[in-house]
Order: sequence, then structure tokens, then C-alpha cells
Amino acid sequence: MKKILICAVPFSDNLGDGVIAASLAHIAAMKYPEAKVEFLDIAGRVGFDESNLRGGGAFGIFQKLPSLLRSAIVFAYCLKNYLLSWRRQWQAAVADADLVLIGGGQLFCDVALNFPSKLFFLGRLLRGKRVAVVSVGVTGRWSFWGRLLVGKFFQNAAPVYYATRDVDSANNLHAFFRIPRSRISVVPDPALVCASAFSEELSSEKKWDVGICVSSLDALVMNSEYGSKRAGGSAEFFSGLAQALRAEGARVLYFTNGAAEDNRVLAEISERTAAADDFSFAVPKRPDDLVALISACSCIAAHRLHANIVAYSLSIPSIGMNWDKKVESFFRLTNRTEFLFGLSPRHDELKASVLNLLRQRNDPHRLGELQSEVIAGTHALI
Repeated sequence: MKKILICAVPFSDNLGDGVIAASLAHIAAMKYPEAKVEFLDIAGRVGFDESNLRGGGAFGIFQKLPSLLRSAIVFAYCLKNYLLSWRRQWQAAVADADLVLIGGGQLFCDVALNFPSKLFFLGRLLRGKRVAVVSVGVTGRWSFWGRLLVGKFFQNAAPVYYATRDVDSANNLHAFFRIPRSRISVVPDPALVCASAFSEELSSEKKWDVGICVSSLDALVMNSEYGSKRAGGSAEFFSGLAQALRAEGARVLYFTNGAAEDNRVLAEISERTAAADDFSFAVPKRPDDLVALISACSCIAAHRLHANIVAYSLSIPSIGMNWDKKVESFFRLTNRTEFLFGLSPRHDELKASVLNLLRQRNDPHRLGELQSEVIAGTHALI
């Protein structure tokens, strides 16, 4: 094995995706230490800090467009980029790959045809290559066109192995794309081994009692498998929680997963916060920054799935706030559903649970089991 190519979104501004990619590369290197592991970002990015639609003022307008128009815009955007640049770049990356991994994250989801379009174009270049689908999330909400495009991807790429990160995703892969259930393995999220993959970045001290992972609740709801619901004010929710915890003497860090829409909420909170309130703020720029920040907290509270997964991998207890089935699935997998709340729970209820969590630790036995499953399951596929 000379070259392994991981196709996902490793340079996404949502740095959880980068944590997944680096962890998957780490696992692959454990089996093939001599192989070169490279990344192909199916959004066309070649590094971090690249601009995107969600980072600009157009995002609010885009959200309000009819769904068919949003999908048409996204497909046209992807087609243009594929013809002008992606095809040439991707062909060069794929050409000498001995193994192509479609790996990690909620890659099989249908929000305005975003990932279906990108997977469709990628699949055209994977004909004849050895392809494995590894630890992906698969949504249960699909448009007709989304199913068609992803179905074409499977026809062209013809994966030799399929693995989803949870049972719900495996069932969705079978139900919507007719992949025989017997061919689908369940291999937990690669980021569960991030403590090993990012061992040099871990903090040696706990600088904060609680890390609050700030998110745009509107953006989460837009991408939710549960369907639309009113999200409420994001800045008000997170600042209220932080104030309640600070009143109890907790050292509080506001941080994000790096996503542009989340960073805007964090900036709004920062502008409203007086210097005397004594809160810390951090916006990670790279996956290792995110892991380092979380490692410096005694516990965290987060909506974002991979903030919770990173914390769990580092044996840091976390409170999850549920906005999508993938979050619910992770807390079930780790036997921690008592620490999973709704989208925007009452501050007093959440504060009590966070303070209680500061006195607890995760079950190391379950973590060890899951890490072994991730490594053994991935090695069996590659």
C-alpha cells in the first residue's frame, strides 16, 4: 500500500470534520505505517481559512429561499467548480491512490443537495478505484434529487466495503440506497481516538471549569433531521448559561467548533460582555486548536457532535444538547443519555447538571471498548 486518499471535508471551518480526518489518517497509519495518507476535500478546499457561503451575509438570505431554488443554486455552484477546477485537481489526487476512503462525518446528508452534488461529481472519477465507505453518518431525510445523485455515486464508485458510524445510519443506507444490510458494518466515529491522534496538543492543566461550545441554533435547526422548529436567540441562550455558571464561581470559556455561523454568535456575545464579567473567549483555527481547548476544560456543554466526541475521547465529561439524531445516537452509544438535554433547556436545569458533572468522570471501560471497535473495525475495512 503506497497511498491512501481520504475523501471528506478535512478543511471545513467546522473543525470537528478535521478532527475526524486526522483521526482516520492516524488509524490508517497504524495498519500501513509506510503508506502516504493524503486528503481530498470534496468542497474543493485545499487549506483552512477559505471563505464559504455560511460565512457571509448572504447566508441569511439563502436560508429564506424556497428549497428547490436553494438546491438549484448549490448544484449549479458545484457543477461550475467541478468543470473549472475540481475535476482537474481531483483526478490528480485520485490517479495514484491505492485505496480511497470516503470517510467520517455526516457526508451522506441532503441539505440543498450540498453533499449529494459533490459526491456525484467525485464518484465519476472513482470508477475502477478501490473504494471503501468508512464510519459515515447517513441521514433519514432525502429529496428525490438527493437520492438520485448519491445513488449515482454508489454506482460509479462501487465501494467494496460500507461502514456507518451508528445503527441508524446503517438502516438509512439500506432503506434509501438498497445497500444490503449484511454488507454494512457499524464502526464508531474515528474521532473517538483523537486523544491518541492529537496527543502532543493536549493541555497539561485545566484552565477552565466549564467550556461552553457556542453554536448558531438557527443553523443547527436548518440542518436537523428532526425537522424545523423555533430555535430562539442563540446569544441570549449561551450568555445566560455562562452567567448562571459564573455566579456559582465556575471559570467559564466560550469557544466554538470554528464554523463561521457559530463564530458570529460568539462575536455577538463578546460585544455584549463587560470586561469585569471575567469570561474567556476562543475561536480555534485548526483541529489541533479545538482539541487543545477542550482538553483544558474540566467539562463542556455543547450542541456540536464533535465537541462532545472530542471531550469523551479525552475522558472529559460533557453535557449534550440535542438537535439531531446523530447527537442522540452518540449519547446512546456511550450510555450517557442522562446527560443529553433538548435544544435550549432551562438555564437552572442545565446549570445544576453541569455542576454535578464536574464531580464525575466518564466510564473508562466503555471508552476503551469503543476505541478498540473503531481501530479494529476500520482495519478490517482497509
